[in-house]
Amino acid sequence: MPKLSGKCLCGAVSFSGDADVKMVMNCHCDDCRAATGSVYGTNVFIAEADVAVTGELKVYTHKSDSGTDMEKHFCPNCGSLMFGKNSGRPGMLTVRAGVIDQKDLVKPAANVFMDSRVLSTPIDANLKGFPRMPG
Repeated sequence: MPKLSGKCLCGAVSFSGDADVKMVMNCHCDDCRAATGSVYGTNVFIAEADVAVTGELKVYTHKSDSGTDMEKHFCPNCGSLMFGKNSGRPGMLTVRAGVIDQKDLVKPAANVFMDSRVLSTPIDANLKGFPRMPG
């Protein structure tokens, strides 16, 4: 049984592997809010080489505020946002928490881009908070 698995809303795209979670963060940046349609996105960081993806993905590429290339990978059928990549973190893949089967692995350690958060969003005071993405 894989350590990590999941699928999009319609099931056309799935992933699985023995990936270890490197980090989990709630991101309050404008991009994550727009891409998820929510007040923040929860990103689970893993090594890209540790998972296999089945199904076709569409990719949207844009520049981050720091100038790196950002990719959003989503199902072309149902639109579920599955993964993200950042050219500033080669080999790292962010899996969107909502598509992961193992919900117990989703344990955010921090909130990032707090400077752009929706002010009415409840924030867990036990998590570290950063105005932007820490280096």
